[in-house]
Amino acid sequence: MTAEGGLVAVEAAGVVEVRSALAGLRRATGLPVAFGGLVEAGRRQVRISELSGTATAALSALAVSSGSGLGGKAVALARPCAVTDYSSSRQISHEYDAPVAAEGLRSVVAVPVVVRRRVRGCSTAPCARPSRWATGR
Repeated sequence: MTAEGGLVAVEAAGVVEVRSALAGLRRATGLPVAFGGLVEAGRRQVRISELSGTATAALSALAVSSGSGLGGKAVALARPCAVTDYSSSRQISHEYDAPVAAEGLRSVVAVPVVVRRRVRGCSTAPCARPSRWATGR
């Protein structure tokens, strides 16, 4: 197997793991939607590669830059982040408002996937309406 072929195999395995994790997240929590992806090699961004329960394809293949939006903030800080109302939150930047609004998402939590102290991806689970779980109250 070539080095390039090995990289493709590793990336494919990662996609399968993300897909499985998102399905498990939805089963365990009862949340209607989950999506996520892996940090792209050599880039400071996560590409949303897996959608579970979404109503549209608006988030599909979206490149989320580290530090931007909620998922990018979670990746940059290497810790979970949440908002009760995505579109009006002052805690995040708003580059991704259009695809988030297309899905009708409001309360959202983003959790970075950290392996050996390096952020490898991000999983995001939203609700369609404001939720107290996002505030911790």
